[in-house]
Amino acid sequence: MNDSQISVRYAKALFQSASEQQLLDKVYQDMEVLTSTCKLEDFQYMLVVPTLQPSQKIKVLNTIFEKHVSKISMSMIDLVVKNKRETYLPGIARNFMDLYRKDKGIRKASLVTAQSVDESTMEGIRALIRKAYDSEVELSSSVHEDVIGGFVLTIEDMRYDASVASNLRKLKKQLLQTSIEK
Repeated sequence: MNDSQISVRYAKALFQSASEQQLLDKVYQDMEVLTSTCKLEDFQYMLVVPTLQPSQKIKVLNTIFEKHVSKISMSMIDLVVKNKRETYLPGIARNFMDLYRKDKGIRKASLVTAQSVDESTMEGIRALIRKAYDSEVELSSSVHEDVIGGFVLTIEDMRYDASVASNLRKLKKQLLQTSIEK
């Protein structure tokens, strides 16, 4: 079975169960915790190490998550590990979060800049996106010096690149085309 299909199926089942129990918001927070934990190198290694039995992995995961996630999320994690699908946990969390945002009408956006942006600027950008798309927005930001200046704003599948680096690439391309044509 396709890797993404496995993650989607578990995420849909968790979403349906959380919805029935009216725990969507809590499980969404749990999936945020799971996503950030899955980014840790030691955690990733623990998921794939073949010498750990599923029962041992469940004990470790219970120790890590029992005070931080709800029972429904912990049950899903236990089930995934018992079925030896623990490597799909990051994908399950991501797919659940996508389903949640779609259900709640929340747009996901990211802002990349050369320098960090203060909270008032971030709130202004959120307000513009809210107004343009008539929906709530989940905006994250990151700093990449490669941008040089300006910004790159991605809203779901739309990308607006107003970076200095992008403008320099366009200018270089125009200059090269001009010199080739002459």
